[in-house]
Amino acid sequence: MRRALISLLLLSLLQTAVVSAAYASLGAKPSQFSSTQVRQGARSLAAADTGATLNYTVTETTLDTGTVVREYADTAGTVFAVSWNGPFLPDLRTLLGDHFAAMTREAAKHPKAGHSQLAVDNSDVVIVSNGHMRAYSGKAWIPSALPAGFSTDSIE
Repeated sequence: MRRALISLLLLSLLQTAVVSAAYASLGAKPSQFSSTQVRQGARSLAAADTGATLNYTVTETTLDTGTVVREYADTAGTVFAVSWNGPFLPDLRTLLGDHFAAMTREAAKHPKAGHSQLAVDNSDVVIVSNGHMRAYSGKAWIPSALPAGFSTDSIE
């Protein structure tokens, strides 16, 4: 397990070195992926309208690797949640920003845990990451930054 988790983290770091970095992270402004990373370009998706005023937007980006990254931003433009799904992990250090350290600390606490999943659940951040080679998915959010009425079940 420890080797698999270390491999997962190293893969994320290696991808940072190989692919130019995005410019934002969880708790910051939405990422502006470089043109070498984006295959189809970023597009905004309409957030579900339950009759109330929309209080967040979703930006979806498909990376060259085929991985889809979604960033959920509040009306001020600050990312409060992110998700990823695809054959390769995105640059988690960049995507999670300061919260990446929480993920690595949690991984170090459970050296014999299952190799295909990792969960961090604390007051600052919730991170759920799972998968295996060619099929990775995950999501992360800042509980204190969720807009009123937002359900974490709606993070795709």
